[in-house]
Amino acid sequence: MKTSAAPLTPREKQVLRRMALGRSDAEIARQIGGTEAQVATQRLRLLRKLKICSHAEIMEAAINLGPWPPQMRWPNLPSRVS
Repeated sequence: MKTSAAPLTPREKQVLRRMALGRSDAEIARQIGGTEAQVATQRLRLLRKLKICSHAEIMEAAINLGPWPPQMRWPNLPSRVS
């Protein structure tokens, strides 16, 4: 991930983490409030701000945000893989 000039807002962090989970704009809008068009705009601005274009870079940026809030953790994944 390239470094961004400005830190991410809390809303941008919410959108980025959900993008990393593969959520659609409609799903993100339902989860955080707002419209699908607003989320699409936030997504575009976020990608430009971070200068990223691939899903791998989205994942890296989301991981680099630090610990995920408990409500965002994957509920169906095993605690460890054997």
